[in-house]
Amino acid sequence: MKSHIQKEMQRRQIVSMLVFALIQLTSLITPYLMGKIIDVYIPTGNTGRIIGGIVLFITIPMLTILLQTGYQYARIKYIRKKGNQVALQIMENLIYQEKRFFDQENSMELLSYCSKEATGYFDFYLSDMSRFYVNILMTAVIFVLLTIIDPVLGVLQLLYLPLAYFPVKHIMKNVDKEIQKILELNAQMNQMKGDVFQAVEFVKLAQLEQKKLQEVGGKNQQINGVWGKVAALDSLSGAWANAFASVLFKGLTFGLGALFVVSAIGHLQIGQLISVITYGGLFYANINAILQTQIDKKKKNSEYERLFSFLELTGEREQDAGKEDFALQKEIVFDHCSFSYKEGEPILKDASLCFEVGKWTGIVGPSGEGKSTILDILLKLYPVANGCVRVDGKDLNNLSRFSIRAQVTKIAQDIFLFPGTIADNLMLMGENITEEQMWQALRFACLEEYVKSLPQGIHTDVGEAGKLMSGGERQRLSIAMGILRGCKILLLDEVTSNLDAAIEAKLAEHFHALQEKGYTIISISHRMNFLKYAQKVYELRDGIVTQRS
Repeated sequence: MKSHIQKEMQRRQIVSMLVFALIQLTSLITPYLMGKIIDVYIPTGNTGRIIGGIVLFITIPMLTILLQTGYQYARIKYIRKKGNQVALQIMENLIYQEKRFFDQENSMELLSYCSKEATGYFDFYLSDMSRFYVNILMTAVIFVLLTIIDPVLGVLQLLYLPLAYFPVKHIMKNVDKEIQKILELNAQMNQMKGDVFQAVEFVKLAQLEQKKLQEVGGKNQQINGVWGKVAALDSLSGAWANAFASVLFKGLTFGLGALFVVSAIGHLQIGQLISVITYGGLFYANINAILQTQIDKKKKNSEYERLFSFLELTGEREQDAGKEDFALQKEIVFDHCSFSYKEGEPILKDASLCFEVGKWTGIVGPSGEGKSTILDILLKLYPVANGCVRVDGKDLNNLSRFSIRAQVTKIAQDIFLFPGTIADNLMLMGENITEEQMWQALRFACLEEYVKSLPQGIHTDVGEAGKLMSGGERQRLSIAMGILRGCKILLLDEVTSNLDAAIEAKLAEHFHALQEKGYTIISISHRMNFLKYAQKVYELRDGIVTQRS
């Protein structure tokens, strides 16, 4: 993907280089005309040529401005479009990563990268790098012009290169180190801010507002301190190249050229000396631009290296290519399966379970024992380390995870509700869901009366992440959403943990009615009351699975 972008950028760069080269080359005309007017047209009194030269002085900049304006319009339109495309492509690549990828990555950092548009990168490579190559061309052309006017003064300009390059290179090595510090500190600060807002209730109740603000403020001060150092080093490198070195060489060139004029060494005239000084300024400016672009290139590559690494990611779509569709007819079998989230003690140890079609199977056990992990393995969110999961005798690894997730619904105790109304969240479960179907699902989840009591009913806003609803209400809404998917295989993960016994009993009856219609139910619960209709119950303790009698 990145190589494809680079090839496209190279094609665009050719056009940019032609535009910049045309603009730059026209800038060489005015110093030449200036020398001609002073040395030839004024001494000979050629008024027509003088007026013609003045007209060209005015016309050339105007044409250049028009050319630049048209190019700027096309450039900005392109880089905005391309930058947004890349940001969306990166988000798409990240969404399709395996679940364990997100377990290992900092969520706020991923959000930062998804939000970061690549327009700065494209702008740099389309504009600055195009100018870079044109600057090299212009440097060579100007050097040739200087040596034609006066070989000694032309060769003298070559000494500007080491004087400008080596000190700036040394300064920018330190700048690179400080930029890396800033990137690390920014990631830390963004994570701190994200943690505060995610745990805002705890922060308020524990009165940690000022403490957390001070922590973020302290990190911000660190960042500001490093930025100050970067700004100082940048200023020093710019001052060295653009002020000291350039002024030094302008003075040397002018002084030596003036000596040549008054001593009649060579054939240098006053107008030619003015041309030399003007061309010399352009020579130094192009050299400085080349050096600065090289420095900026390192910064940009460093800044966008991680961003573009996400374009190269392969994920679930690539892994599922050519795999067989999921079609459950008889049973799902966990055959001596082991699993561990990290190196060390496995959370599942040689676990064997069997889930039959049309049956209700329960799983019980203490918290943190891996009950939810069994459901996640079934949905191919995680792979087993040892053993095998078989669907009607077929290895789960050979089945498409997207086909599985299209036919299996997991309803969990923790649900994320998207901003919007109750209806908005219910409609996420299908394209053509009717309002009647929504009410049927709410009735199944024992939430109908509550929703009807709301001023705006089904069109009531749930707030950010469902914060305007209680935990039990969110949990029942998650049941309604799960039912609306219409899948005949249901994975229930502590779906009644926040509900009272009466509602739990009603929900157990509703799910039992589905099971009698041929639904396959696998249910995790701490309370056996919810599992009274289950035909089989497994107990998971210390990673070991046993079947209850």
